[in-house]
Amino acid sequence: MTALRVLRHPDLSASEQLDALLPLLDIPGVQKVLRSNLKPVFEDARTDGIDLSRPPADMHVWLQKPLGRIGDDLGAAKPNTYNARATALSRMYERLRELGAVTANPVADLPRHARERATDPLPSRVELQRLHVHATDPHVRAALHLIDDLAFTMTDLLTLRWAQVDLSRERLLRRTECRLPQASLQALHALARLDAAPLNPDAADQRVFPFDDQQLRARLWQAFQAADVAWVPPSQLRMAALRDHGLVVTASPHLAAHQFGFTDVRAYQQAVDLARALSVRDPDDTAASRGD
Repeated sequence: MTALRVLRHPDLSASEQLDALLPLLDIPGVQKVLRSNLKPVFEDARTDGIDLSRPPADMHVWLQKPLGRIGDDLGAAKPNTYNARATALSRMYERLRELGAVTANPVADLPRHARERATDPLPSRVELQRLHVHATDPHVRAALHLIDDLAFTMTDLLTLRWAQVDLSRERLLRRTECRLPQASLQALHALARLDAAPLNPDAADQRVFPFDDQQLRARLWQAFQAADVAWVPPSQLRMAALRDHGLVVTASPHLAAHQFGFTDVRAYQQAVDLARALSVRDPDDTAASRGD
């Protein structure tokens, strides 16, 4: 049974749909967590008669219920739970889009809730530069540059395939087409020489970062240790990127949004405004807290 037939099957329960669908999609990440995050959406889609392969025009409005509920208690989910569910759904749609089952990801521009610890200071530019200097793993170096140059999410990294990278044109395709800044371009060239994937047509569908979520996070964490920088999750690295680069792009708001993977200008501007509103941690303070 194809992914599209599973989504449209009239008799399968939400659990049966997920049991059949997830092995077909092979989405990176812990499968039990992914299933748990997707289940409320599939349950409510069944109850409300929503065909997830043909998202309604008011999809973002409808999603507030399954993403935000805990059992029958509407709006009870914490911001991090809401965001985790939205991210899982976005990963699902990205994979369905790659397989040709849907034409677009309807969740790509869904606004996320402020993190429960959104007041945590973001890493400073000095710390980020130190990370780049000390990153020796080619995959980690490329991941850090894509996050810092183009505000890549973990989903973007884990679903990026060589077929979406055009090194000769210095372009990359995710939800939008992006121009590759020099640092990211050089890092991807280094990976291309390592993987030889762009030279082999049969390898075009190979993932640029052949890891699952936990493996890539572990590699990033090791880079933080080597650079003597206090650990922050990739989501905060992305916010720091939007803080530092989000308004530097000399282009129309529409083109600037596309450069950072946003198809909606308003969602892009909201993300940049939030990033610029967060405080920046002092590298000396974080060093002192580690006893340096």
